[in-house]
Amino acid sequence: MRIINGFIYMIIFILLGAGVQGKKRKSKSSLIYYIGEHMHYLFLLLFVNSISFGLTFQSESSEIYIKKEGYGGSEQTVGLLLQKEDTTEQVTLQVRPKMLTEEERDKKMTEAFCYLEDNLKGDNQSLSKVTEALNLALDYKEYPFEMECLPEDFTLMDDEGNLRNSKEELLAAGYQEKDLEQGIVTHVTVILWYGESSMEESYEITLFPRPENETEILFGSLKQLLQQEEKRALYQEGFTIPARTQGVEISKTDGKKVTPLHVLFFGIFVVVLLVLREKENVKKKEQCRRDRLMKSYPWFVNEMLLLMGAGLQVKNVFQIMIEEYEKENKDNPSAKDKMPLLEEIKIASHSMELGMSEEQVYYRLGRRLKLPCYIKLMTLLEQNVKKGAKGISAVFEQEELAALEERKNLAKRYGEEAGTRLLGPMILLLLVIMLMIMIPAFLSFL
Repeated sequence: MRIINGFIYMIIFILLGAGVQGKKRKSKSSLIYYIGEHMHYLFLLLFVNSISFGLTFQSESSEIYIKKEGYGGSEQTVGLLLQKEDTTEQVTLQVRPKMLTEEERDKKMTEAFCYLEDNLKGDNQSLSKVTEALNLALDYKEYPFEMECLPEDFTLMDDEGNLRNSKEELLAAGYQEKDLEQGIVTHVTVILWYGESSMEESYEITLFPRPENETEILFGSLKQLLQQEEKRALYQEGFTIPARTQGVEISKTDGKKVTPLHVLFFGIFVVVLLVLREKENVKKKEQCRRDRLMKSYPWFVNEMLLLMGAGLQVKNVFQIMIEEYEKENKDNPSAKDKMPLLEEIKIASHSMELGMSEEQVYYRLGRRLKLPCYIKLMTLLEQNVKKGAKGISAVFEQEELAALEERKNLAKRYGEEAGTRLLGPMILLLLVIMLMIMIPAFLSFL
Protein backbone atom coordinates (compact mmCIF):
# COMPACT_ATOMS: atom_id res chain seq x y z
CA MET A 1 0.00 0.00 0.00
CA ARG A 2 2.84 2.40 0.75
CA ILE A 3 4.18 1.83 -2.77
CA ILE A 4 0.81 2.93 -4.18
CA ASN A 5 0.83 5.99 -1.91
CA GLY A 6 4.35 6.87 -3.04
CA PHE A 7 3.40 6.51 -6.70
CA ILE A 8 0.40 8.83 -6.16
CA TYR A 9 2.66 11.32 -4.34
CA MET A 10 4.96 11.37 -7.37
CA ILE A 11 2.06 12.00 -9.78
CA ILE A 12 0.61 14.77 -7.58
CA PHE A 13 3.95 16.60 -7.26
CA ILE A 14 4.54 16.34 -11.03
CA LEU A 15 1.11 17.82 -11.72
CA LEU A 16 1.63 20.54 -9.09
CA GLY A 17 4.95 21.44 -10.66
CA ALA A 18 3.37 21.61 -14.11
CA GLY A 19 0.56 23.79 -12.77
CA VAL A 20 2.95 26.22 -11.04
CA GLN A 21 5.13 26.52 -14.14
CA GLY A 22 2.04 27.01 -16.28
CA LYS A 23 0.86 29.88 -14.09
CA LYS A 24 4.28 31.55 -14.11
CA ARG A 25 4.64 31.30 -17.87
CA LYS A 26 0.91 31.91 -18.46
CA SER A 27 0.83 28.78 -20.60
CA LYS A 28 -1.96 28.52 -23.14
CA SER A 29 -1.84 24.73 -23.19
CA SER A 30 -5.35 23.50 -22.30
CA LEU A 31 -4.13 20.69 -19.99
CA ILE A 32 -1.51 22.75 -18.13
CA TYR A 33 -3.90 25.69 -17.88
CA TYR A 34 -6.62 23.44 -16.44
CA ILE A 35 -4.19 21.98 -13.89
CA GLY A 36 -3.03 25.46 -12.87
CA GLU A 37 -6.62 26.66 -12.38
CA HIS A 38 -7.65 23.57 -10.37
CA MET A 39 -4.63 23.00 -8.13
CA HIS A 40 -6.91 22.97 -5.07
CA TYR A 41 -8.16 19.55 -6.17
CA LEU A 42 -4.58 18.29 -6.22
CA PHE A 43 -4.03 19.63 -2.69
CA LEU A 44 -7.20 17.83 -1.57
CA LEU A 45 -5.96 14.59 -3.11
CA LEU A 46 -2.55 15.17 -1.48
CA PHE A 47 -4.25 15.54 1.92
CA VAL A 48 -6.31 12.35 1.46
CA ASN A 49 -3.28 10.39 0.25
CA SER A 50 -1.33 11.57 3.33
CA ILE A 51 -4.10 10.24 5.59
CA SER A 52 -4.04 6.95 3.69
CA PHE A 53 -0.26 6.78 4.04
CA GLY A 54 -0.49 7.48 7.78
CA LEU A 55 -2.99 4.66 8.26
CA THR A 56 -0.47 2.18 6.85
CA PHE A 57 1.53 2.56 10.08
CA GLN A 58 -1.49 1.73 12.21
CA SER A 59 -1.08 -2.00 11.58
CA GLU A 60 2.34 -1.85 13.24
CA SER A 61 0.80 -1.43 16.68
CA SER A 62 2.37 -3.86 19.13
CA GLU A 63 -0.94 -5.18 20.47
CA ILE A 64 -4.53 -5.94 19.42
CA TYR A 65 -7.28 -5.55 22.01
CA ILE A 66 -10.16 -8.04 21.90
CA LYS A 67 -13.29 -7.15 23.86
CA LYS A 68 -15.04 -10.08 25.51
CA GLU A 69 -18.75 -10.50 26.27
CA GLY A 70 -19.91 -9.74 29.81
CA TYR A 71 -21.51 -12.10 32.33
CA GLY A 72 -24.18 -14.24 30.72
CA GLY A 73 -23.02 -13.32 27.23
CA SER A 74 -22.45 -15.67 24.36
CA GLU A 75 -19.27 -17.02 22.91
CA GLN A 76 -17.98 -14.90 20.05
CA THR A 77 -15.77 -15.75 17.12
CA VAL A 78 -12.90 -13.35 16.38
CA GLY A 79 -11.32 -13.63 12.95
CA LEU A 80 -7.56 -13.12 12.77
CA LEU A 81 -5.36 -12.95 9.70
CA LEU A 82 -1.84 -14.39 9.89
CA GLN A 83 0.51 -12.91 7.29
CA LYS A 84 4.10 -13.56 6.38
CA GLU A 85 5.45 -12.39 3.06
CA ASP A 86 3.05 -13.78 0.41
CA THR A 87 1.47 -16.44 2.66
CA THR A 88 -1.70 -15.69 4.59
CA GLU A 89 -4.06 -17.78 6.70
CA GLN A 90 -7.27 -16.87 8.42
CA VAL A 91 -7.60 -18.09 11.99
CA THR A 92 -10.82 -18.09 13.98
CA LEU A 93 -10.36 -17.60 17.70
CA GLN A 94 -13.26 -18.68 19.89
CA VAL A 95 -13.49 -16.11 22.69
CA ARG A 96 -15.60 -17.19 25.62
CA PRO A 97 -17.48 -14.62 27.67
CA LYS A 98 -16.15 -13.24 30.91
CA MET A 99 -16.34 -16.14 33.37
CA LEU A 100 -17.66 -16.11 36.90
CA THR A 101 -15.70 -17.17 39.93
CA GLU A 102 -15.98 -20.76 41.15
CA GLU A 103 -18.72 -19.83 43.65
CA GLU A 104 -20.71 -17.87 41.06
CA ARG A 105 -20.21 -20.59 38.46
CA ASP A 106 -21.66 -23.22 40.82
CA LYS A 107 -24.85 -21.14 41.19
CA LYS A 108 -25.45 -19.83 37.66
CA MET A 109 -23.97 -22.25 35.17
CA THR A 110 -26.13 -25.34 34.39
CA GLU A 111 -24.39 -26.80 31.36
CA ALA A 112 -20.82 -27.69 30.48
CA PHE A 113 -18.82 -27.09 27.34
CA CYS A 114 -17.43 -30.01 25.44
CA TYR A 115 -14.94 -29.56 22.62
CA LEU A 116 -14.33 -32.35 20.23
CA GLU A 117 -10.93 -31.91 18.62
CA ASP A 118 -8.69 -33.94 16.37
CA ASN A 119 -9.96 -35.72 13.30
CA LEU A 120 -9.38 -38.89 11.26
CA LYS A 121 -9.73 -40.10 7.65
CA GLY A 122 -10.22 -38.55 4.31
CA ASP A 123 -9.22 -39.57 0.82
CA ASN A 124 -6.58 -42.21 1.65
CA GLN A 125 -5.29 -45.23 -0.22
CA SER A 126 -5.71 -47.47 2.82
CA LEU A 127 -6.43 -47.30 6.52
CA SER A 128 -2.86 -48.43 7.27
CA LYS A 129 -1.55 -44.97 6.39
CA VAL A 130 -3.99 -42.17 7.15
CA THR A 131 -2.98 -38.55 6.72
CA GLU A 132 -6.28 -37.02 5.55
CA ALA A 133 -9.78 -36.91 7.02
CA LEU A 134 -11.92 -40.05 6.97
CA ASN A 135 -14.91 -40.12 4.71
CA LEU A 136 -17.86 -41.10 6.90
CA ALA A 137 -20.63 -39.68 4.70
CA LEU A 138 -23.64 -41.94 4.19
CA ASP A 139 -26.36 -41.55 1.57
CA TYR A 140 -29.49 -41.50 3.70
CA LYS A 141 -31.82 -42.18 0.73
CA GLU A 142 -30.05 -45.44 0.06
CA TYR A 143 -29.17 -46.30 3.63
CA PRO A 144 -31.83 -44.98 6.00
CA PHE A 145 -29.68 -45.24 9.10
CA GLU A 146 -28.51 -42.82 11.70
CA MET A 147 -24.76 -43.05 12.03
CA GLU A 148 -22.67 -42.45 15.13
CA CYS A 149 -18.89 -42.38 15.07
CA LEU A 150 -16.99 -43.14 18.30
CA PRO A 151 -13.21 -42.56 18.02
CA GLU A 152 -11.01 -44.36 20.44
CA ASP A 153 -8.91 -41.22 21.12
CA PHE A 154 -10.67 -37.87 20.86
CA THR A 155 -7.31 -36.07 20.84
CA LEU A 156 -6.70 -37.53 17.39
CA MET A 157 -10.14 -37.25 15.76
CA ASP A 158 -13.75 -36.23 16.34
CA ASP A 159 -17.03 -37.99 15.67
CA GLU A 160 -17.12 -36.67 12.06
CA GLY A 161 -13.85 -38.30 11.01
CA ASN A 162 -11.77 -35.10 10.82
CA LEU A 163 -8.08 -35.36 11.82
CA ARG A 164 -5.75 -33.24 13.88
CA ASN A 165 -2.45 -34.82 12.91
CA SER A 166 0.09 -32.04 12.51
CA LYS A 167 3.44 -32.86 14.11
CA GLU A 168 3.13 -30.17 16.79
CA GLU A 169 -0.41 -31.26 17.72
CA LEU A 170 0.59 -34.92 18.08
CA LEU A 171 3.61 -34.01 20.21
CA ALA A 172 1.39 -31.80 22.37
CA ALA A 173 -0.98 -34.77 22.80
CA GLY A 174 1.84 -36.74 24.43
CA TYR A 175 3.16 -38.82 21.56
CA GLN A 176 6.89 -39.20 20.94
CA GLU A 177 8.94 -38.73 17.78
CA LYS A 178 9.25 -42.51 17.51
CA ASP A 179 5.45 -42.88 17.56
CA LEU A 180 5.10 -40.40 14.73
CA GLU A 181 7.61 -42.26 12.56
CA GLN A 182 5.98 -45.67 13.12
CA GLY A 183 2.42 -44.37 12.99
CA ILE A 184 -0.20 -44.19 15.73
CA VAL A 185 -2.58 -47.12 15.77
CA THR A 186 -6.12 -46.32 16.89
CA HIS A 187 -9.67 -47.55 16.30
CA VAL A 188 -12.88 -45.98 15.06
CA THR A 189 -16.23 -47.55 15.90
CA VAL A 190 -19.15 -46.85 13.57
CA ILE A 191 -22.65 -47.54 14.91
CA LEU A 192 -25.65 -47.64 12.60
CA TRP A 193 -29.01 -47.03 14.31
CA TYR A 194 -32.37 -47.97 12.96
CA GLY A 195 -35.01 -47.30 15.55
CA GLU A 196 -33.98 -49.23 18.66
CA SER A 197 -31.78 -51.64 16.75
CA SER A 198 -28.12 -51.03 16.06
CA MET A 199 -25.08 -52.69 14.56
CA GLU A 200 -21.50 -51.65 15.03
CA GLU A 201 -18.19 -52.22 13.29
CA SER A 202 -14.70 -51.30 14.47
CA TYR A 203 -11.96 -50.22 12.05
CA GLU A 204 -8.25 -50.08 12.80
CA ILE A 205 -6.34 -47.16 11.31
CA THR A 206 -2.72 -46.06 11.47
CA LEU A 207 -2.32 -42.32 11.78
CA PHE A 208 0.71 -40.40 10.48
CA PRO A 209 1.45 -36.68 10.85
CA ARG A 210 0.32 -34.39 8.03
CA PRO A 211 3.22 -32.97 5.97
CA GLU A 212 3.75 -29.30 6.77
CA ASN A 213 5.96 -26.57 5.36
CA GLU A 214 7.86 -24.03 7.43
CA THR A 215 5.09 -21.42 7.33
CA GLU A 216 2.41 -23.90 8.43
CA ILE A 217 4.58 -24.95 11.36
CA LEU A 218 4.97 -21.32 12.38
CA PHE A 219 1.24 -20.65 12.03
CA GLY A 220 0.46 -23.73 14.11
CA SER A 221 2.63 -22.51 16.98
CA LEU A 222 1.05 -19.07 16.78
CA LYS A 223 -2.45 -20.55 16.95
CA GLN A 224 -1.48 -22.38 20.15
CA LEU A 225 -0.11 -19.10 21.49
CA LEU A 226 -3.43 -17.36 20.77
CA GLN A 227 -5.38 -20.08 22.54
CA GLN A 228 -3.09 -19.81 25.58
CA GLU A 229 -3.57 -16.04 25.73
CA GLU A 230 -7.36 -16.48 25.65
CA LYS A 231 -7.25 -19.08 28.46
CA ARG A 232 -5.08 -16.86 30.65
CA ALA A 233 -7.65 -14.05 30.35
CA LEU A 234 -10.60 -16.22 31.31
CA TYR A 235 -11.61 -13.96 34.26
CA GLN A 236 -10.65 -10.63 32.71
CA GLU A 237 -12.55 -8.02 30.71
CA GLY A 238 -10.36 -8.62 27.67
CA PHE A 239 -6.86 -9.38 26.55
CA THR A 240 -4.29 -8.24 24.02
CA ILE A 241 -2.28 -10.16 21.48
CA PRO A 242 0.73 -8.93 19.48
CA ALA A 243 0.00 -7.50 16.03
CA ARG A 244 3.36 -8.71 14.75
CA THR A 245 5.48 -11.57 16.07
CA GLN A 246 8.13 -13.86 14.58
CA GLY A 247 7.78 -12.04 11.26
CA VAL A 248 4.02 -12.72 11.06
CA GLU A 249 1.46 -9.89 10.94
CA ILE A 250 -1.79 -10.53 12.83
CA SER A 251 -4.93 -8.49 12.15
CA LYS A 252 -8.64 -8.87 12.88
CA THR A 253 -10.84 -9.85 9.94
CA ASP A 254 -14.22 -9.07 11.51
CA GLY A 255 -15.80 -5.69 12.15
CA LYS A 256 -15.69 -2.51 10.07
CA LYS A 257 -12.23 -1.02 9.77
CA VAL A 258 -11.14 1.94 7.72
CA THR A 259 -8.10 0.90 5.74
CA PRO A 260 -5.63 3.21 3.94
CA LEU A 261 -6.94 1.94 0.61
CA HIS A 262 -10.52 2.85 1.57
CA VAL A 263 -9.48 6.40 2.47
CA LEU A 264 -7.50 6.79 -0.75
CA PHE A 265 -10.34 5.53 -2.95
CA PHE A 266 -12.81 7.77 -1.11
CA GLY A 267 -10.58 10.81 -1.62
CA ILE A 268 -10.15 10.09 -5.34
CA PHE A 269 -13.90 9.57 -5.67
CA VAL A 270 -14.63 12.92 -3.97
CA VAL A 271 -12.14 14.77 -6.19
CA VAL A 272 -13.66 13.22 -9.32
CA LEU A 273 -17.15 14.21 -8.16
CA LEU A 274 -16.01 17.79 -7.51
CA VAL A 275 -14.47 18.06 -10.98
CA LEU A 276 -17.62 16.65 -12.59
CA ARG A 277 -19.76 18.99 -10.49
CA GLU A 278 -17.75 22.00 -11.64
CA LYS A 279 -18.10 20.97 -15.27
CA GLU A 280 -21.83 20.50 -14.79
CA ASN A 281 -22.11 23.96 -13.19
CA VAL A 282 -20.30 25.47 -16.18
CA LYS A 283 -22.75 23.74 -18.53
CA LYS A 284 -25.72 24.99 -16.48
CA LYS A 285 -24.41 28.55 -16.52
CA GLU A 286 -23.87 28.39 -20.27
CA GLN A 287 -27.37 26.99 -20.79
CA CYS A 288 -28.84 29.71 -18.54
CA ARG A 289 -27.00 32.35 -20.54
CA ARG A 290 -28.33 30.90 -23.82
CA ASP A 291 -31.89 30.90 -22.46
CA ARG A 292 -31.60 34.55 -21.36
CA LEU A 293 -30.25 35.54 -24.76
CA MET A 294 -33.14 33.79 -26.48
CA LYS A 295 -35.64 35.62 -24.25
CA SER A 296 -33.96 38.94 -25.01
CA TYR A 297 -33.87 38.47 -28.78
CA PRO A 298 -37.42 39.76 -29.59
CA TRP A 299 -36.81 42.85 -27.44
CA PHE A 300 -33.45 43.44 -29.12
CA VAL A 301 -34.89 43.19 -32.67
CA ASN A 302 -37.80 45.46 -31.76
CA GLU A 303 -35.50 48.12 -30.28
CA MET A 304 -33.19 47.96 -33.28
CA LEU A 305 -36.14 48.33 -35.68
CA LEU A 306 -37.63 51.33 -33.84
CA LEU A 307 -34.41 53.26 -33.29
CA MET A 308 -32.92 52.55 -36.72
CA GLY A 309 -36.26 53.52 -38.25
CA ALA A 310 -35.90 56.85 -36.45
CA GLY A 311 -32.66 57.44 -38.36
CA LEU A 312 -30.09 56.48 -35.70
CA GLN A 313 -26.92 54.60 -36.50
CA VAL A 314 -26.28 51.17 -34.98
CA LYS A 315 -23.53 52.41 -32.65
CA ASN A 316 -25.90 55.10 -31.35
CA VAL A 317 -28.61 52.45 -30.92
CA PHE A 318 -26.24 50.39 -28.81
CA GLN A 319 -25.41 53.42 -26.65
CA ILE A 320 -29.09 54.27 -26.09
CA MET A 321 -29.85 50.65 -25.08
CA ILE A 322 -27.07 50.71 -22.52
CA GLU A 323 -28.12 54.07 -21.05
CA GLU A 324 -31.80 53.08 -20.79
CA TYR A 325 -30.90 49.83 -19.10
CA GLU A 326 -28.62 51.49 -16.55
CA LYS A 327 -31.13 54.24 -15.71
CA GLU A 328 -34.45 52.40 -15.64
CA ASN A 329 -34.00 48.65 -15.66
CA LYS A 330 -30.85 48.07 -13.58
CA ASP A 331 -32.79 47.37 -10.35
CA ASN A 332 -35.71 45.66 -12.08
CA PRO A 333 -35.67 41.87 -11.38
CA SER A 334 -37.37 41.17 -14.72
CA ALA A 335 -34.46 42.85 -16.53
CA LYS A 336 -31.97 40.15 -15.46
CA ASP A 337 -32.69 38.27 -18.68
CA LYS A 338 -31.23 41.21 -20.64
CA MET A 339 -27.96 41.32 -18.66
CA PRO A 340 -25.94 38.87 -20.83
CA LEU A 341 -26.98 40.67 -24.03
CA LEU A 342 -26.33 44.16 -22.64
CA GLU A 343 -22.89 43.11 -21.37
CA GLU A 344 -21.93 42.00 -24.87
CA ILE A 345 -23.37 45.19 -26.37
CA LYS A 346 -21.22 47.22 -23.94
CA ILE A 347 -18.12 45.40 -25.17
CA ALA A 348 -19.14 46.08 -28.79
CA SER A 349 -19.82 49.76 -28.09
CA HIS A 350 -16.50 50.15 -26.30
CA SER A 351 -14.71 48.49 -29.24
CA MET A 352 -16.25 51.04 -31.62
CA GLU A 353 -15.07 53.88 -29.39
CA LEU A 354 -11.53 52.50 -29.54
CA GLY A 355 -11.60 52.66 -33.34
CA MET A 356 -12.46 49.11 -34.40
CA SER A 357 -14.41 48.91 -37.66
CA GLU A 358 -18.14 48.29 -37.48
CA GLU A 359 -17.89 45.17 -39.62
CA GLN A 360 -15.36 43.62 -37.25
CA VAL A 361 -17.42 44.63 -34.21
CA TYR A 362 -20.61 43.02 -35.59
CA TYR A 363 -18.72 39.89 -36.60
CA ARG A 364 -17.19 39.43 -33.14
CA LEU A 365 -20.45 40.25 -31.38
CA GLY A 366 -22.27 37.53 -33.33
CA ARG A 367 -19.55 34.95 -32.55
CA ARG A 368 -19.62 35.83 -28.83
CA LEU A 369 -23.40 35.51 -28.63
CA LYS A 370 -23.08 32.14 -30.49
CA LEU A 371 -26.82 31.70 -31.13
CA PRO A 372 -27.80 31.37 -34.83
CA CYS A 373 -30.42 34.13 -34.62
CA TYR A 374 -27.87 36.67 -33.36
CA ILE A 375 -25.26 35.53 -35.90
CA LYS A 376 -27.82 36.05 -38.67
CA LEU A 377 -28.73 39.49 -37.36
CA MET A 378 -25.12 40.59 -37.06
CA THR A 379 -24.52 39.37 -40.61
CA LEU A 380 -27.36 41.64 -41.76
CA LEU A 381 -25.73 44.57 -39.97
CA GLU A 382 -22.42 43.79 -41.68
CA GLN A 383 -24.17 43.86 -45.04
CA ASN A 384 -25.84 47.12 -44.02
CA VAL A 385 -22.39 48.67 -43.56
CA LYS A 386 -21.13 47.37 -46.91
CA LYS A 387 -24.19 47.90 -49.16
CA GLY A 388 -26.14 50.60 -47.35
CA ALA A 389 -29.44 50.66 -45.43
CA LYS A 390 -31.69 49.99 -48.39
CA GLY A 391 -34.24 47.28 -47.54
CA ILE A 392 -32.88 46.78 -44.02
CA SER A 393 -36.18 47.80 -42.39
CA ALA A 394 -38.16 45.11 -44.24
CA VAL A 395 -35.61 42.49 -43.26
CA PHE A 396 -35.78 43.56 -39.60
CA GLU A 397 -39.59 43.41 -39.67
CA GLN A 398 -39.46 39.83 -40.91
CA GLU A 399 -36.87 38.99 -38.27
CA GLU A 400 -39.11 40.53 -35.60
CA LEU A 401 -42.01 38.30 -36.62
CA ALA A 402 -39.71 35.24 -36.53
CA ALA A 403 -38.45 36.29 -33.09
CA LEU A 404 -41.98 36.57 -31.71
CA GLU A 405 -42.80 33.12 -33.07
CA GLU A 406 -39.64 31.74 -31.48
CA ARG A 407 -40.66 33.35 -28.21
CA LYS A 408 -44.02 31.55 -28.34
CA ASN A 409 -42.25 28.23 -28.94
CA LEU A 410 -39.89 28.97 -26.05
CA ALA A 411 -42.82 29.64 -23.73
CA LYS A 412 -44.40 26.31 -24.75
CA ARG A 413 -41.15 24.49 -24.03
CA TYR A 414 -40.88 26.06 -20.57
CA GLY A 415 -44.46 25.00 -19.87
CA GLU A 416 -43.71 21.41 -20.85
CA GLU A 417 -40.60 21.38 -18.63
CA ALA A 418 -42.61 22.71 -15.69
CA GLY A 419 -45.14 19.91 -16.19
CA THR A 420 -42.37 17.33 -16.20
CA ARG A 421 -40.94 18.70 -12.95
CA LEU A 422 -44.35 18.45 -11.30
CA LEU A 423 -44.62 14.78 -12.27
CA GLY A 424 -42.31 13.68 -9.41
CA PRO A 425 -44.31 15.33 -6.58
CA MET A 426 -47.54 14.02 -8.13
CA ILE A 427 -46.24 10.45 -8.09
CA LEU A 428 -45.11 10.90 -4.46
CA LEU A 429 -48.56 12.15 -3.46
CA LEU A 430 -50.13 9.18 -5.28
CA LEU A 431 -47.96 6.74 -3.30
CA VAL A 432 -48.85 8.45 -0.02
CA ILE A 433 -52.57 8.23 -0.82
CA MET A 434 -52.25 4.55 -1.79
CA LEU A 435 -50.48 3.79 1.50
CA MET A 436 -53.15 5.65 3.47
CA ILE A 437 -55.79 3.45 1.82
CA MET A 438 -53.97 0.10 1.77
CA ILE A 439 -52.44 0.05 5.27
CA PRO A 440 -55.79 0.26 7.14
CA ALA A 441 -57.21 -2.35 4.74
CA PHE A 442 -54.39 -4.78 5.54
CA LEU A 443 -54.63 -4.09 9.28
CA SER A 444 -58.32 -4.90 9.25
CA PHE A 445 -57.49 -8.50 8.22
CA LEU A 446 -55.08 -9.04 11.17
